[in-house]
Amino acid sequence: MTTFHRITAGKLGSHDGCAIEDEVSQEFLDRIPGGLFRYRADDVGTIDYVSRDVLAMFNCATYDEFCTITGNIFPGMVHPDDRQRVIDEITEQIRVGDTDAVTYRLNRPDGRELWVDDRGRYVVDEDGTAWFYVTIIDITEKMEYQRQLERSEERVAMLTMLSGDVVFDISCQEQTGDLFGDFAARFNREPRSCDLILKKRCSRECDIDLTAHDAEGLQEVIEQGDFIDMETSLPDDQGNPIWCRYQSFVLFDGEGQPTRHVGRLLDTHEMVMREANLRRMAELDGLTGIFNRKAAMARIEQALAGGECATGCSLFLIDADDFKQVNDGFGHPEGDRVLQEIARFLCRKMRKDDIVARIGGDEFAIFAPGLGPGPALDRVLAQLSGGLYGPGERPADMPEGLNPSITIGAAGCTRYPVTFDELYQVADEALYVAKRAGKSRATLRRLD
Repeated sequence: MTTFHRITAGKLGSHDGCAIEDEVSQEFLDRIPGGLFRYRADDVGTIDYVSRDVLAMFNCATYDEFCTITGNIFPGMVHPDDRQRVIDEITEQIRVGDTDAVTYRLNRPDGRELWVDDRGRYVVDEDGTAWFYVTIIDITEKMEYQRQLERSEERVAMLTMLSGDVVFDISCQEQTGDLFGDFAARFNREPRSCDLILKKRCSRECDIDLTAHDAEGLQEVIEQGDFIDMETSLPDDQGNPIWCRYQSFVLFDGEGQPTRHVGRLLDTHEMVMREANLRRMAELDGLTGIFNRKAAMARIEQALAGGECATGCSLFLIDADDFKQVNDGFGHPEGDRVLQEIARFLCRKMRKDDIVARIGGDEFAIFAPGLGPGPALDRVLAQLSGGLYGPGERPADMPEGLNPSITIGAAGCTRYPVTFDELYQVADEALYVAKRAGKSRATLRRLD
């Protein structure tokens, strides 16, 4: 391996009129930041000089180790995945000048990714030999930062596209703006300044030069992946569900292995809770807080169709006794209170999964899946018909003479399948019998 040739005033210039005639010292070369090397431009790229920094970049202690790794040729220094690109770029640049600038990874044997910025000059010596004189600088940290920045920008663009949102970034001083998201597809026209600046904070006229970023390429990427868009919940530290919208897509390589997973969790908890509350309010009776007729019917039909009643079920129809007299004698506010007391009483006596509903003015219904004729059903009916209040349970402010009570008609069923109409008809007949027998009681009929 040789040293660099002398640098003379006639070749590469002089400094302050003084020619540099001495050979460049090794100490001088070692102090230049980055690595230096020279290789032949008219053969396979045979290297005849490398500086210590080049050896260090390859984690080599000696030149022989470097030769073993690279074959002592320039292409051997370049990572195989970058090699052809680098050769093509250098060839193209030298075709129009005598310098080249390329970026690539070094072919390190330990697999560590080390990026370098390569600056070369094509020189033909006096004897006609063509060389490339090259400096390389380690830019691994810069490349990693650039890669993170590009991924961040791409991630923002992808997530913006996934959500259908439109994101804008306006510079008021420069009167320019960047628009991310498909505004034209969403609004069927091109964006204007007034679409984005709804309330001005200054007196300056806005005439923004908007740049809409094309997302068509990203759309093709997303269409090639596996896309998921769903509402879900994740537990908080107490195990309570926190709702969010999960959006993600996975990209795959040619062998079907996932290579990238991009997604986001949109905060939809407040919206989901608000919608759930609205649905709940729509299903509940406004006075008593139990299910209304429509909601109860939907749940009963679902239970009958879903196999929950294969071992039996019961339907209770319940009337408030002498309710007209309550309204006439004590007033409608007390009448409303009686209905509320009945609703609370029924909910206390029944199981959590039983359906308790107000189906008319003073009419209630209970559907108990899995509770067929037998001792358990008899006990439930005895508790319901035994009066609303036990000792000490009657409200102190309830007017004297007002003694709310209920009459129950029950259909205990062992038939499967069975329809709601069949259950209702039997329970209604049982209620009629109970009322004729004196009210404040329960009558059970079986549907076998």
